[in-house]
Amino acid sequence: MNHYLPKLILLFTLLFCCRNISAQQLLPADSVRYRYGLQPIAETQTKTSAENWLVIFKKTVSPQRLEAYGLRKIINAKAFIVHQQIPENELTKQLAYQGPANFNWKASEVLLQQLEKSADTDSITVRVSIKQDLPAVPYITVISIRRDYNIAMVKLPVKQWSSFIADTLIVFADKPRKALTEMILNGANPYINRINIAQEKFPGIDGKSIAVSVKEDKFDTTDLDFAGRIIYNPDASTNVTSHATTMATIIAGAGNTGALGLGAAPAAGLSSSNFNITLLPDTATYYRKYNISLQNHSYGTEIENFYGPDAAAYDKQIYESDTLEHVFSAGNIGGQPSNSGIYQGLIYANLTGNVKQAKNLLVVGGTDAAGNFISLSSHGPAYDGRIKPELSAFGQDGTSGAAATVTGISTLLQDYWKQQTFTPMPSALLKVILLNSAGRATGTGPNYKSGYGSVNALHALQTLKDKHFGNGSTTGNNSTSIDLNIPDNIQELKVTLYWNDLPASVNATKALVNDLDLRVTGTDGNLYLPWILNPAPDSLAVPAKRGRDTLNNIEQVTITNPAAGTARIHISAGQLRGTQTWYYAYELVPKSTFAWHNPDAQTIFEANTNVDLYWESTYTGNGNVQYSLDSGATWQTVVTNYPVSSGYLGWYVPATFSKAMLRFQLPDTSFTSPPFIISPKVTIQTGFNCADSTFIFWDNLPNAVQYNIYNMGKTRLQPYQQTADTFLFIAKAQLSSSNFAVSPVSAAGWEGLRSYTVDFTTQGVDCYVKSLIADKTTDNAVQLTLNLGSTYQLKEVVWQRYNGKSWDNLQTTPITGSLLYYYTDPNTWEGLMYYRVQLNTFDGRAFYSGISTVQIFKTDNIMVFPNPVVNTLGIMDPVVRERQVVITDMSGRERMRVTITDSLAGIGMSQLPAGVYNCTIYYNGQRIYNRKFVKL
Repeated sequence: MNHYLPKLILLFTLLFCCRNISAQQLLPADSVRYRYGLQPIAETQTKTSAENWLVIFKKTVSPQRLEAYGLRKIINAKAFIVHQQIPENELTKQLAYQGPANFNWKASEVLLQQLEKSADTDSITVRVSIKQDLPAVPYITVISIRRDYNIAMVKLPVKQWSSFIADTLIVFADKPRKALTEMILNGANPYINRINIAQEKFPGIDGKSIAVSVKEDKFDTTDLDFAGRIIYNPDASTNVTSHATTMATIIAGAGNTGALGLGAAPAAGLSSSNFNITLLPDTATYYRKYNISLQNHSYGTEIENFYGPDAAAYDKQIYESDTLEHVFSAGNIGGQPSNSGIYQGLIYANLTGNVKQAKNLLVVGGTDAAGNFISLSSHGPAYDGRIKPELSAFGQDGTSGAAATVTGISTLLQDYWKQQTFTPMPSALLKVILLNSAGRATGTGPNYKSGYGSVNALHALQTLKDKHFGNGSTTGNNSTSIDLNIPDNIQELKVTLYWNDLPASVNATKALVNDLDLRVTGTDGNLYLPWILNPAPDSLAVPAKRGRDTLNNIEQVTITNPAAGTARIHISAGQLRGTQTWYYAYELVPKSTFAWHNPDAQTIFEANTNVDLYWESTYTGNGNVQYSLDSGATWQTVVTNYPVSSGYLGWYVPATFSKAMLRFQLPDTSFTSPPFIISPKVTIQTGFNCADSTFIFWDNLPNAVQYNIYNMGKTRLQPYQQTADTFLFIAKAQLSSSNFAVSPVSAAGWEGLRSYTVDFTTQGVDCYVKSLIADKTTDNAVQLTLNLGSTYQLKEVVWQRYNGKSWDNLQTTPITGSLLYYYTDPNTWEGLMYYRVQLNTFDGRAFYSGISTVQIFKTDNIMVFPNPVVNTLGIMDPVVRERQVVITDMSGRERMRVTITDSLAGIGMSQLPAGVYNCTIYYNGQRIYNRKFVKL
C-alpha cells in the first residue's frame, strides 16, 4: 500500500491546483473584465472606445468620486465604466485594473448573462432604447416599436451583438420580461392606515368622481362589489384572477358582499389594463378616453438595479401628464440579496423591476398589523442611493395589497380635491400630501425599508381640508420663502417638498435631473436641513441625519417641540435645467393628544372574534384598556399596564349583541371611545326556490326585535323590507336581483352586523329540495336520501319510482320538522332505476324534485341494454377487463364479434336486420354472460 502514497499525494496536489485555477477564473474581477473589457461576448474581436474605460478598484469606492471622469455605469461597489481614463492621482493608487471598455455597459446584467450562455448561431430577442431610429442594418428584425418612448423590440443574431450594441443609435438594451403578481394571501385591513376613520370623518368622499385602472390580469367584473362601476376596456386581459379581484376590492370595493368587500373608495370607477401586452405605460389615449387619473401596479419582475426604459418611460409620462399617478408594489423578496450594482450581495436594493427605480411614481412597502416593517417586503435603496420605497402600508401577506391600499387612499384625495376645485389634482400635490402625512415616530427620519412612513388616510385628507400645502416654481437662482405660524403646544412640525422631475437618460448613473433644496428656519432661529440617508453600501442601516439632499426629489424637514412663533420655509435650486414646479405640505402635531381610530362611531365588531384596536396619541407611559357594555356604568379589563405609545392592541370581542365603549386609562386621565356595536353575524339560508317565489330564513338573534332585509340595487344594497320574523317569502315578479342580506335591529333601534350577501339561486336548493340521492345497497336494494331546504307548510313526502311508463307511489312519509328523510326500495330490477319525490303542502300544492338514477346489476353483475335495441347495444360491467362479445342469430350463426375493455361500451347494431339475437360475453375463454335481445 505504501508504494501508492506518493502517487496519491501528487494526485491531491494536482486536484488542489486545478481547484485554485478554477476559482481564480471565477473571481468577480476577472468576470467583470471578461464581460466589459478584455473579452467580447459573441465575437473574436470587440469594438472598443478610447472614451470608455473599465476601472476596477481594490476596495469599495464611492461613485461620487468618479463623476468627474464621466461615470457611465456602476457595475458593483468596486467596478465602474467611466468616460475618461483616470490619470495618475490619489485615486489611481487604489486601482486593481484600468483598460478600454467594450460597449456592453449599454446592456443590462440579465441580458449579458443570457448572451454568455448563447451560441453564435443563436438568435436573441432584446428590448432596446433608441435615440430616434434603429440602425439601418439587414440583420435586425423589428417585432414592435413604441415611438412615444423610443423603445423597440427586435430580434438579431448573437454573432452580430457587438456591432449592434456599439451603434450610436442604441442607448440601452435589455431582456424582455414577464410580470408576476406580488401577493400570497388576501390580508386587507382598513384600520392600520386609517381608512375606516377617514371614511367616518369625511362621509361624502368616496371616489365617485375618480376612475382607477388596475394593471394586471382582469378582475371579476361580475363581482357585486363592483356593480354599476365597471369601465369596460376592450384591450383588458381575458384571464380573470382572484389577485386582480382582490386588488380592485381593496381599492374600490362597495362592501355589497360583506364587510371584507369594502374598499377605500367604494364609489370609484374601475378599469382593467392588461400587463401581458406591455409593462410600459399605457398610451395617453387609454388614460384620456376613460378619464383615468390613477393606476395600480401590484406586480413585479426581478431585481433590476438600473434606470431602464420602463423607469424613464413612467417618469416621462407622469412629468408630462401632471395629473396622472402610478402606484407600484415594492416586491415580496425582502430576504434576497441585490444581484447587481453597488449593492450587489447585500440584503438591500431588492425591488422587483427597473420600473420601480423611477422617481415620479410611488413604490409601496409592506407592514404588519402594528405598522412595523415586514421582512417579506422588498426595499431600497434605489440603484443610485435614493430612498425606496417612498411609503409603506399594511401588506402582511404581500406588498400587492399595500400598493392597492395607497391607490385607494389616493383615490379619496383626488375625489376630495375634485369636489372642492372641480379640477384634476396635480400628482405632485397628491404625493407630497401622502408623504408628509405618513406616520412614523416623532423625531425620526426616513429609512430604506419603510420610506417616509406608513400612509395615513385621515391625516392626508385633513391636510387637504386644512389647506396645509402650497406650490411654486423655481427658475435659475431664484428662491422662495414661505412663513408658517406655529401655535403653542406643538410636538412636531413636519414639512415636505416634492417635485415631478424630468426623466433622466436611460441607463443614467444618477436619476435626479433637477435638484431643489428645502431648508426651514425654526421659531428658535436655527436652520434645519432635510433628513438624508447615507447611500454607502456599509451604511444603509445607519439612521437618517440632517444634511443637503442631492439624490431625491423628496425632501423632508421635521422640528421637534417648536416654540410658538413664525417658522420660515426656504426652497431654492441646487441644480436646475429649465423651470421646475414644486409642491410642499406641512403638518403640526399637537402635544397631549389621544384619539381612538378603531373603533369609531360607525364601527360594528363581530362578536366572538379577534379584532384590532387602534388609537393615536402623543402621551407616554402605560395604562389599562377596558370595555363597557352598559354605557360606562361598569368596566371590564382587557389588559393592564399597556404602553400607550404602541397605538395598537388585539382584542377578543365578547359574544354579545350590545352597544359598547372602550377606555384607555392612564394614571391621571382616561380616554373613552365613541359608542360602537358588538353584533353576531346572522346567516341566511334558502328554504326553497320555486318558479314564482323563494323563501329565505336566518337564525334568531337574542335581543334582536327586528331584522332589516337588503336587496341588491344598481351599485349598492338597498333596504327591501323590515320584519320581526326570521324568514321571508319573496315574490319573484317584482324582483330585480336575487341577492339578499339581513341585519339584526335592537329594541333601541340601532342596527347590527349585516350578513354576507346570498344569491338564493346559487344555494343548491330548488323548489324545497336541496338534493335527492339514490344509492344501491349490497343486496341490490336502493337507499333514497332526501335533503330539504325548508319544511315550511310542507305536509308529506311521497316517494316515487318510474316503471317505464308512469310514476308509481312507493310510500308517503309525513313531515316531522327534520330536513333529512330516508326510504329504502327493496323491489328493484336489473337496469337503470329512476326515482323522485312529490312534496305536498297543507294548502294542496304539489312540488316535484329532480330525478335521481341508480344502476342495478343482478345477473353476473353485467347488464346489456336497451332491450329491444334500435342502433346501439350498451354493455355495462363494473369490473374493468378485456372481454369478447359474440352476437349470434337464432340459428347459431355468428353475426358479430367485438373486443371491449371499458366498463361501459356501445356496439353498433344498425347493420343487423330486425330479429331476435343472442349476446354472449367471454372473459379469459370462460363464458360469463348470455342473454337474448330483440333488434328492432
